[in-house]
Amino acid sequence: MEESLYNFYNLFVNSNLLEDLYQEELLSPLTWTAIGIAFVVAFAFYIWPLNKVSFSGMGHWLLMMGISALSMFVISLVTLYQKAGQEIPRDESDLEQGNLFDEGVSVFLSYSFTMALLAAVIFFIISLILKNFSKNAKHRPMLWPSK
Repeated sequence: MEESLYNFYNLFVNSNLLEDLYQEELLSPLTWTAIGIAFVVAFAFYIWPLNKVSFSGMGHWLLMMGISALSMFVISLVTLYQKAGQEIPRDESDLEQGNLFDEGVSVFLSYSFTMALLAAVIFFIISLILKNFSKNAKHRPMLWPSK
């Protein structure tokens, strides 16, 4: 699974950061975290506890998507900063190669933004699945494909 995630993230993530994430085996946990957050937020919106008529508008749906994306942004950014703070050497035998996760703030922010977009897309896909189980928000995010 790490190989396929590596190939997927290789399309839009800095290659040095991607190598560090792959070496520390963080690709799968961060991806599963994005899926889990999107599912929990969508479940809260469509099933319980926020499945109310007053909370079923498009603005509230966008708010929930934003919460999903923002929480994934924060989680990935904090994870990268914690790993950078550990100062793990790239190669134990050759300390001249530097540490893992020494790419810098802009690379960390771009990766976190990418993970936030991924969480938003996953939230949208899960919304299309869960909207049929809701009595109040059947038409969010769009009318199609509902029963």
